[in-house]
Amino acid sequence: MTSTAVIHIGSYAPKDDSSSSTGSNVATVVQAPTKESLPSCLSTANNNNMKPEALSSISIYLQYDELLTHYDSLALASLVPYLVPHGSVSVHVVMSSTSNNNNNAKKMDWGIIMTSFVLAGLKAQSEQRQTDGGRVFTAQKAAVPPVASSAPMRLNLGAKKSNKVTLNLD
Repeated sequence: MTSTAVIHIGSYAPKDDSSSSTGSNVATVVQAPTKESLPSCLSTANNNNMKPEALSSISIYLQYDELLTHYDSLALASLVPYLVPHGSVSVHVVMSSTSNNNNNAKKMDWGIIMTSFVLAGLKAQSEQRQTDGGRVFTAQKAAVPPVASSAPMRLNLGAKKSNKVTLNLD
C-alpha cells in the first residue's frame, strides 16, 4: 500500500482536515495555514500516527501570491524523514485569479524552491510550467547508501628509528 501526504499551505488550505483513500492509495490531506506550521504539520497529522519513512510522496500546494510569505525553504528538511527512500516531493505553485499571471511568473525567483530541495537533501528532478503561469517542481529522496565496513588500520612507525623533525631557520 502506498501512502501520500497532501499539504495545503496558506489560503490554499481547506477549512477542515480530511483523509481520503482510493484503492491501494491512501492520501492524507494536511493544512498548514502559516509558515510556522509547515515544519510540524505531518507530525501532528492523524493524531500523531504519522511515522518516519511511511510516505511514498508528499505534494505541497500553495498560491503564487503566498510563495514568499508562507513557504519556508528550511521546513522541507523536517518533512523528508517521512519519505521512503526514492520517495518524491512535489511543490505546486498555483496562480490565483487575482495574479497577473505571466508577468508575475516571469519576475518570480523560483530558486527558493530549488534551494529548499538542496537544503533538504533531495535530488531535483523536474520543473513543469503550467499554461496559467504556475509551476510544479519535483524532487526525489536519495536511497540510503549501504554502510561501508573496513578493518581497523594499523600504523607501523618502526621502533628502530627515532622519528625526529628538525627545522633549520638559517
